[in-house]
Amino acid sequence: MAQVELIAEPRSVTGKKVRFLRRKGIIPANIFGHNVSSRAIQVDARVLQKVTSSAGTNTLISIKVATEAEPRMVLARRAQRDATSDAVLHVDFYQVAMTEKIRLSVPLVFEGEAPGVVEQGGVLFHNIDAVEIACLPKDLIQRITVDVSELKAIGDAVHVRDLKASPGVEVLTEPEELVAKVLPPEKEEVEEAVEVAPAEAEVAPTGKEAKAEGEA
Repeated sequence: MAQVELIAEPRSVTGKKVRFLRRKGIIPANIFGHNVSSRAIQVDARVLQKVTSSAGTNTLISIKVATEAEPRMVLARRAQRDATSDAVLHVDFYQVAMTEKIRLSVPLVFEGEAPGVVEQGGVLFHNIDAVEIACLPKDLIQRITVDVSELKAIGDAVHVRDLKASPGVEVLTEPEELVAKVLPPEKEEVEEAVEVAPAEAEVAPTGKEAKAEGEA
């Protein structure tokens, strides 16, 4: 069970006044959850930036709030960031119950080389890059690996039912959902250049030619 730790302080500053906290290098955050009263906290900006970057949304975080005896096990659910600097402005943490299953999305990581691509010139098509799972917090995983080396020929495919998840992890995405497939090579269409002779332009008669035509 991957886990990181975070130290926090209770927060009394709310609303628009939190901008004064940010100026001091302190980021406001909230803890919420099922059967859990919402708790306002604040965290050192540099520490929070590091923790949220490494933990993402599917790694357990142990938050020790000053004045509380026991740490809280949470997941970073929503992080508000500055559009320009990408600095964290606010984070919502979801407190989990270690005896209750949680549902979340985990990314698919593709590994290996598909012989259908390397040897037969096919094109590897990725249909989805994440799946929905359910598990107890202790069984939480960060990713599911997809080995594409089994795709030996054009037309070979991997479906959700073929994924190998860790024990205790239930994949909720439809089993028949396509994950990846080797497609036939794309054919380059060569358009034949057709040379068209320019049409002869009709020139209006002028000068003596126009006079001669008039007399005629």
